[in-house]
Amino acid sequence: MEDRERMKARVRELAARAWDIPAIEARYRRLLQDGIAPRRLDPTAVVVAKASTLDRVQQRAEEYEYLGHN
Repeated sequence: MEDRERMKARVRELAARAWDIPAIEARYRRLLQDGIAPRRLDPTAVVVAKASTLDRVQQRAEEYEYLGHN
């Protein structure tokens, strides 16, 4: 039950979020047009930036999900 309540709270939070639709759409179009550019990553920097990277991935996933109405 605790998971269900936490999920309900997250849904309410996402529903109340102010979405920057033009910025999300522009980023999404660039992604579709250009794809994901290959990069060489420094393993140490990846470990240091892990938390912020995961937060950014979560944010982008929520934005694209909102944009796609899935």
